[in-house]
Amino acid sequence: MPEPTTAAPPAVAGRDAAPAPSCPHAPAPTDSADAFRTVQDRAECTFARRSRLVGMPAHDGPDAYAAGLAAGPALRAFTDRAAADRLDGFVVELTDPAHGATPAAVAATTRAVLAGVLTADGDSGLAGLEGAEAEHWWFRAFGTRWFALVFAASYGPESPRHTFGSASTFVLLQPVEAFDRHASPRGTAIAESVREDIRDRYAAGGRPYDAELAAQDVEALKFVWPHGSADAPVRWWERSAPPASDAAGGTAPSAARAPVAAERTDAAAPCPATHAHLTDLAAAAAATHAGPQARTRDLPGPGAYERPAARTRGLPDPAVGTGPADAAAAHAEPPAGAGDLGADLLATATAALGGTAPPVDRETARGLLAGLAGLALDGPHRRVPLHTALPGTALPAALRPASAHGAPEEDVFRLALAAACPGAPWPDGPADPAALAAAVRVLGGRVGCRVPTLAAVAARHLLHRLPTADAAARRPLLRRLAWLTDSRAAGASDLLLGLTGADDPLVRLPEAAPAPARAPGAGAPDDDEEPLPLADWHREPPAPGEERRLGGRVTAVRRHRGTTFADLTWAGRTVQLSLPAGGPARIRPGDLLAVRGRGGRSRTGAAVLSVDEVLRHRPTRSARPLRPTGPDPVGELPVAALLRPRLTRLGFAETASPLLTEGYFGGRARPFATRQADRDRPLYLRVTTELDLLRRLAEGRTRVYEIGPSFRNEPLRGAAAKEFTMLEAYAADLRLDAMAELVADLVADVLGDPRRPRWTTFDEAFAETSGAHPDDTAALHRLASRAGGPDPRRFADPHALALRLWRGTYRHRLTGVALVHGIPGPASPFIAGEGRAARRVWLSVDGVELAEISANERDPDRLARRLAAQFADDPHPVHRDYSEVLETFAAGVPPCVGVGLGLTRLASLRAAPYDHHRTGARP
Repeated sequence: MPEPTTAAPPAVAGRDAAPAPSCPHAPAPTDSADAFRTVQDRAECTFARRSRLVGMPAHDGPDAYAAGLAAGPALRAFTDRAAADRLDGFVVELTDPAHGATPAAVAATTRAVLAGVLTADGDSGLAGLEGAEAEHWWFRAFGTRWFALVFAASYGPESPRHTFGSASTFVLLQPVEAFDRHASPRGTAIAESVREDIRDRYAAGGRPYDAELAAQDVEALKFVWPHGSADAPVRWWERSAPPASDAAGGTAPSAARAPVAAERTDAAAPCPATHAHLTDLAAAAAATHAGPQARTRDLPGPGAYERPAARTRGLPDPAVGTGPADAAAAHAEPPAGAGDLGADLLATATAALGGTAPPVDRETARGLLAGLAGLALDGPHRRVPLHTALPGTALPAALRPASAHGAPEEDVFRLALAAACPGAPWPDGPADPAALAAAVRVLGGRVGCRVPTLAAVAARHLLHRLPTADAAARRPLLRRLAWLTDSRAAGASDLLLGLTGADDPLVRLPEAAPAPARAPGAGAPDDDEEPLPLADWHREPPAPGEERRLGGRVTAVRRHRGTTFADLTWAGRTVQLSLPAGGPARIRPGDLLAVRGRGGRSRTGAAVLSVDEVLRHRPTRSARPLRPTGPDPVGELPVAALLRPRLTRLGFAETASPLLTEGYFGGRARPFATRQADRDRPLYLRVTTELDLLRRLAEGRTRVYEIGPSFRNEPLRGAAAKEFTMLEAYAADLRLDAMAELVADLVADVLGDPRRPRWTTFDEAFAETSGAHPDDTAALHRLASRAGGPDPRRFADPHALALRLWRGTYRHRLTGVALVHGIPGPASPFIAGEGRAARRVWLSVDGVELAEISANERDPDRLARRLAAQFADDPHPVHRDYSEVLETFAAGVPPCVGVGLGLTRLASLRAAPYDHHRTGARP
């Protein structure tokens, strides 16, 4: 009997299971795997026939949810032996034809089966389906990440999910580890040549699949394949009631009876008439490209650029008529080099960036020209006759191309925008995202579409609009141009959706998931700033009956009848908790937990802490584990040599984070950017070490710090480079006031300064140094009217004016060592509280602000809203990727306080040639 195979790879390019060695001890395939063999044997993928599958007895009932429940025990056993027996997948067969009779039934069946599997794993609330639309979501059950593929009778013979005459619906579950083990044994991605070979094999067999959908990063969209080439991706995880019957006469299965919570049902999809219209357009465009006048050779580089005949942008060419002969003349062979996309892009950019009033600032123009030059060099760009240039093509004037010839992507760009904008063309009007995605998929599949070329076409379109745009419209145009030069889009659809979306495409700020429901008795919401109880970790393990209060992260959970055992870990130490039946029912690995209990022993004699009370429970919000961090070698700095032993005595552990990072974040500062040659990706000099330190706290470290350089690409005063040395430190066991006192004592120790710090509010410090209270508007205006002061008419809020005066003039006059709080104005989005209520303190020594100490905001939803508000007015066209930041916070950052201390300023105070400790004044 031949080995069973898997048909998973055909629908997901790049995730094909590679050959697995034969295992004589592997269990024989059961009924579902046997029934699936016909589908497997017809798979075109070279890896499929060498993989190993097992299954369960076929499910004959109408309830798909029951099938998922029944699969639970077998899946648990499968995960226990998959690695040893080299098993690659598990098959669930549903024999009732209604399960796969219609597209709606397939989606509902998939959701119901996976809901049953989650319930069998103890996830009755189906939290495992939350966030399925995210890029990094995985279906997780029985401690394994799974990829699912659904094959049904409703898929036609041209589909890679066809069942070849079987009326059953098959759900194939494959562990992600099997892909990693077989398809990329050395930890590398599957070669593009292999992916292309798989696609070519399926196309040759008459079953092509959408390579763009297969290559995109939302894994859940690949579970249920669209039934038609122009259909929108299937959001199967959303609970929508499928119709009782459809055109095919099928009846929806009872999958909708699964006990699941209501979910969004607002996924828009284009109507069938739109699909037919798009299909006709794609066929017409492809026929135009393949016509007798088509140019199939690649064009020369930008050096051969020759400007095409003059035309008026957006108007028909006077030389082009409307008859057949005129249409043919419009597509006649142009001069060699004429209309080359790369050359035209650079020429248009040079003219547009220098032709605005007021002109684009030099730094922005330089960056855009460099990025656009990169797009131009991504050629050579193939040139064909443009369907959109034909006189009879129904396009708005603003979308008419400037030349009769161009890249195929030109037609995709213009036709897709025309289909997605029922009113004024974008950017004058909004684009329908669902219609745009469908248009790009249909047009790009028939016409052919390279993402860099599409980006160059879109950039040229925006550049033509730039000189005539007013100031309000110019700023988003410039920001979208900057994004196009380094869009990082996975496909053509992603690029156009990002370009036309309402959100800022330069700031990747995913929406944080809603907070999970709290279990009864789980304690109050953990939004306060009280540290977790960590002190008892330093004591000996409790004797029987001895009370302990401990906080930490849950690393494992085991449920036994009426008792739940959990491993609580912090700072490399672990204790086993025993929670009674009335405790928090939804404690899961990754949660932050604080408990009070007494020492004891389990029935096996293991030491446990019997929990009497759960003090706090903060469930994790993240679907993936924290990325591990590790110490790196660090260099010596003059002042750092004084700080390190003192920080060590205070219990802080030194860490080091990379200077070059893949993502960029950090206030409104612009980054210093470079490029990694072998992977062709951008890298940035870090602005802050905050995220790395917070990850270490989330891992279970109590006090951490880092000393090293930070970089700000900002306007310069003088000739100094924007590099400075910072001490950043965080503590999970201190309150804000205690951390402020600790930092003040640390600075005093380094400076040899015996003075004790005094606490003062901002208003008191301002009145002390200026003689006016911030509430006295008239006095503030008098201060501002002095030489060099800001124009008070620009400040509607007197406290904003007071803060400007403080920074420019009066903070240097504050004598002694002061801890300033109650500070007006906006604080960092990462600081708890807002305005004057923001939990932050400034440390000032004789007028030199050395440090800011703050309590961290910990709610990812609130943080996402603050970041979005901050970047709404961000003037700098640079990428900022906050997805990792929110993921870290969603994973559960404990209550903590942090400090940023400028060592350059501290060193200048230490080296000052005057006795500032006695005079209390600056020179």
